Amino acid sequence: MHAISPRSYWFESGEPREYPPLTTGVHADVAIIGAGITGLTAALRLKQAGRRVVVLEAGCVGGGATGGTSAHLDALPDQGCEKLISDFGESAARQLTAGRQAAIDQIEQWTRDFQIDCDFRRVPAFAYTEAADRLNRLHHECDAARRLGVQATMARDIGLPFQSAGAVRFENQARFHPMKYLAALAAQVHGDGSAIYCGSRAEPPEDGEPVIVATPHGRVTAKQVLLATHSAYLGISQFDMRMAPYQSYVIAAHVAEPPPDALFWDDADPYHYTRRANSEEPSLLLIGGADHKTGHGDAPEALRSLEEYARSRFRVQALLQQWSSEFFEPADGVPLIGKVPMRNNTYVATGFSGTGLTYGTAAGMLLADLLQGAEPPLAEVVSPARFKPLAAAKELIRENVDVAARFVADRFAGDKIDSWDELAPDEGRLVTFEGEQLAAYRDEQGRLHVCSPVCTHAGCHVHWNGLEKTWDCPCHGGRYSAAGERIYGPPPKDLEDKTPVAEGRR
Repeated sequence: MHAISPRSYWFESGEPREYPPLTTGVHADVAIIGAGITGLTAALRLKQAGRRVVVLEAGCVGGGATGGTSAHLDALPDQGCEKLISDFGESAARQLTAGRQAAIDQIEQWTRDFQIDCDFRRVPAFAYTEAADRLNRLHHECDAARRLGVQATMARDIGLPFQSAGAVRFENQARFHPMKYLAALAAQVHGDGSAIYCGSRAEPPEDGEPVIVATPHGRVTAKQVLLATHSAYLGISQFDMRMAPYQSYVIAAHVAEPPPDALFWDDADPYHYTRRANSEEPSLLLIGGADHKTGHGDAPEALRSLEEYARSRFRVQALLQQWSSEFFEPADGVPLIGKVPMRNNTYVATGFSGTGLTYGTAAGMLLADLLQGAEPPLAEVVSPARFKPLAAAKELIRENVDVAARFVADRFAGDKIDSWDELAPDEGRLVTFEGEQLAAYRDEQGRLHVCSPVCTHAGCHVHWNGLEKTWDCPCHGGRYSAAGERIYGPPPKDLEDKTPVAEGRR
């Protein structure tokens, strides 16, 4: 039987080249933390404008949220067009939509300019329902999309191999291979005075003149710094209250009856989304969904739920990959992009919901404009200094009450054990051993890894993710490896290593 890979389809089919770590002190006009689609879009735009740019990446190019995406390129808001207009007004909603459509145009332009073999295709998108009593809502969405400048029509038969009651068809959306695209962007950025450094985890930057960004073996001094880290990488900040972390799951599967080459998403809660993986294999689909708050749901169960959904609607012949990725949901539904309040030279882009590739590209474009003195109208709409009380209040209260509850309750979690022999190979658990709560994992070779469960960001306790073999923070989305090493999110440091102490207390 074919083994199912836990790596994303994009990593399996196109890893970018590696870049060396930073090992000395360097100077730049702009330091960018994060080599995903946001960071590299901003870097290339700034380099083309004559700025010297240094990009710092903790892992590899695209190794965070960009490499975990399903790679839909669409300009439609997660919350729906009608709600976006209601919350922000038609003018601002049109600017947000136009910004994302311009992002798709930018990806297409660079694909042509640099002859990038990333399988970019313009395709339609369909928002559909399986329930006839929800068709009226889709009619309203179709009307709202037209008000935002999107070509939209109602559709009946959309080519799926299962029954749908109807859909809205949106023209001029797209799909591509994000890792191949990023590899080409990175090659354009690196060189001629600019550089990318991988394996160089940055500390939260020190604002000033110059800005200072420290890494384990070197540091960057720059006039400005852009935080393109998916979350707001500023230590404990106001952004923690305005953002909620979520996990979404994706499977790559061969099916017997492939749908047309288009983007599809339904109106379930959480919703499901589908697209072809590439142009050469119509039967290979990427099917996503089963979202839940980071650290709250059961990851293997979420993946089983997604697989059941796929098998109930497509004749699945083989599963190739299965993975998850994290996204951050802003309280008012719109990203925070621009200068960080109370700082002079630090800029941030965060809160892209489940639409990070178009919002990430739009953010990179916008940040490059801001650093060159431009003030596009979109900047005011997405400004981190904004506050939309009617749009945000309910979510702010709900998410932060939840954070407070987890902060207290999780301190009493953990199975009591009397010996480390109770932990099986390849098992991770929160445990209480000799009166101390610990995050423990025994690897497949039998080695014990024990950490403090206290997240180094704001002190919440992490939870075990049995699918990804990670420790995930349910409060603000920090993620750590099974051995406690920081992967991404707000935390600045690894979990405290308790392994030597634990091994001495067998």
